[in-house]
Amino acid sequence: MKKFLSKLGLFLLPLFILGIVALFLYVKTDVYGDFTKKDNFAWNYNFQQLNDISTKKLLSTGRNYNSFVLGSSRSCSIYGCYLQTKLPDARFFHYANWNETIGGILAKLQYLDASGYKLNHIMVYLDTDYTFNGEGKLSPMNHYLITKESKAKYFYNHLIAFFSNFDLDKFKILIGKGEQTSSYVNRKLDPITNDFNHVCSAEKIRNYQYIQSDEEFKHRMDSLKKSDFFYERPKLQKYKSPQISEDEEVMIEQIVALLEKHHSEYHVVMTPLYDQLKLSKIDFDILKKHFKNNIYDFSGKNKYTEDFYNYPDRIHFQNYISKQIIDSVMVR
Repeated sequence: MKKFLSKLGLFLLPLFILGIVALFLYVKTDVYGDFTKKDNFAWNYNFQQLNDISTKKLLSTGRNYNSFVLGSSRSCSIYGCYLQTKLPDARFFHYANWNETIGGILAKLQYLDASGYKLNHIMVYLDTDYTFNGEGKLSPMNHYLITKESKAKYFYNHLIAFFSNFDLDKFKILIGKGEQTSSYVNRKLDPITNDFNHVCSAEKIRNYQYIQSDEEFKHRMDSLKKSDFFYERPKLQKYKSPQISEDEEVMIEQIVALLEKHHSEYHVVMTPLYDQLKLSKIDFDILKKHFKNNIYDFSGKNKYTEDFYNYPDRIHFQNYISKQIIDSVMVR
């Protein structure tokens, strides 16, 4: 028995040492920004959650924000710096996630309220394809202050997520060559507003109305359409099936209660998606009941969704659309 245990120990020792080295490199490279304090955060790798990055940035800045942008990755086309030109008293922080449920939006507002932030102005993007999918559950990769999980569970989730799909890219990241991987996206976030993929400036705001329509762009889009990447949409208006559950309606009520507590000026927008499916009347009536005249429905067939050139990857729309939406709902 002792001989067997000795051989087993000798067999497991290299694996143990390898595990210790991998864990050391994981902590050293700090892929998720869990162990070192940073002055600014960026979306460096495609497996990082925007919610997690943004929460860490909010914790590190110490700025007195009083206005917030909430929603899925489609809200990344909203420029907080542009909103501030319409609302001079606003100090916006872009607090989105890649896939955001109604529960995720509520959790962020609850965190902001509990942390003492004012909610003077709120811009929310809701999507017909995800916001009410999954009974409002949060991603386990969200920041622990949002999920209200323990810090240990949060670190554990990151560790398992990183090593569970370990490949050559992950190995390169561990040895400090992450920039050579396909996972490396290196998208910057504005140091103040946290706007996605740009640094705010007067020129950036002027170019917000830019519509991408050059010949090279159109050629690429036409090729994708020929390959059926851009599928044909129904000729007549089709509607999504009712999605909002009783639990999700309770979440909506809680969101409204928080906004009313802060006397917030807020705008809730149903985004214009490529599929052109209109929010069901049952769901719209629920949103209307709670958000009153603060709900704006751009889902379904309209001038934005009719033009497939507006959807470079079929999922997200061009930034100028958000500018026009802002201009139409914020009449100043």
